[in-house]
Amino acid sequence: MRVVFWVAVPLAILVALAVAAPFLVPASSYLPQITRIASEKLGQPVTIEGLTVHLLPTPRAVAKGIVVGKKGDVRVETVEIVPDLLPLLAGEKKIGRIRAENVELKESALAIPGAMPKSAGGAAVDVRHIVLKHVVLHHSKYQIPTLDLDVRLGDGLALEQARLEAKDVALGVKLVPQGEKSTQVGVDGKLYGGTVKADAHAQWTKLWQVTGKANVAGVDVAPLQRLLGKKPQISGRLKSEATFSSRAAKPEQLADALALDGPFELLGGAYQGLDLTKAADITGKSGAGDATPFEEFKGKLQLRGKRVHITELCVRSPKVVAGGEVQIAPDQTLSGKLDVSIAKTGGFVGVPVALGGTTSSPSIRPTKGYIIGAAIGTVLLPGIGTGLGASAGSHVEGTSSGCK
Repeated sequence: MRVVFWVAVPLAILVALAVAAPFLVPASSYLPQITRIASEKLGQPVTIEGLTVHLLPTPRAVAKGIVVGKKGDVRVETVEIVPDLLPLLAGEKKIGRIRAENVELKESALAIPGAMPKSAGGAAVDVRHIVLKHVVLHHSKYQIPTLDLDVRLGDGLALEQARLEAKDVALGVKLVPQGEKSTQVGVDGKLYGGTVKADAHAQWTKLWQVTGKANVAGVDVAPLQRLLGKKPQISGRLKSEATFSSRAAKPEQLADALALDGPFELLGGAYQGLDLTKAADITGKSGAGDATPFEEFKGKLQLRGKRVHITELCVRSPKVVAGGEVQIAPDQTLSGKLDVSIAKTGGFVGVPVALGGTTSSPSIRPTKGYIIGAAIGTVLLPGIGTGLGASAGSHVEGTSSGCK
């Protein structure tokens, strides 16, 4: 949803320019008037280096060197505006296609749509097709790849269909209106080596509401974390089927009110910052370069806003098997318990551990039951008794594991 909002910035600018663009007239003499109208529509200063009008193969206006905002918040190298010819001859402002190339946005540009005047006067413009090539979004938190966007619009600039493409990304979005305040949304395409398919229903009456389901298969989660502005903590290819819903007073609040449930599975990856083979270490400290490689990492995910709960968790590798549950608080604090079985000579030794720290700096510590069991075993039978007592502590404090 944030990416859609960012893309709305250049769309708003292009529509404002379309309102101002003249056709079939000497272009250079109209530049002051065009920039004034565009500035009024956007509520921001606008400058344009040059404007030319071409009659062949069809009438079109080409603007170059467009800068929007006091600090150059938006820069567009070239904008081509092609009107619908027959409505144009009848005096109607109908634009068949707007194409912009090399669009560069600063983070400050995100505030432009919210600051635009509600009514700047003048006749409405009808735009049917917008193409954005090489859109670069500079953001302090998110690492957004260079985007290409193709948008089809209906009456009243209502979004009907969009296609978003970037490196390793090719997603299509289709909207089918179900009345004035309801629409069906479909997403289908490729994402970081895998596929994504989602179907949702959105409506906006007293509240904004979205419900739907999504299917993800083979998506590499490392670049997905970088996209969200996070250092990749976990790697592997994701498979999941989930249902989701959200209700909020405003559309920008939907993400914080999101509820998502479903099983997930990661294959062939590693969790960075934590080595589960050190589960018996009572200090609970992680060393530099600690990681837990795994063949399988699966569980059931429950997301409520920014709070995460994972149940029936199971992590498998040749050296360790771990199962239990994990909670992640909105501030990224970790809690929960795991039963960790570590490969040793002659089989596996079980260690129940408590989770702590944060997602970026996790920690594990053997539970009190394990430590007490190990101490009792040492007193009763030094050496071998330590392992037997610890194992007893593990059985006493067993957690709900998805390793079956």
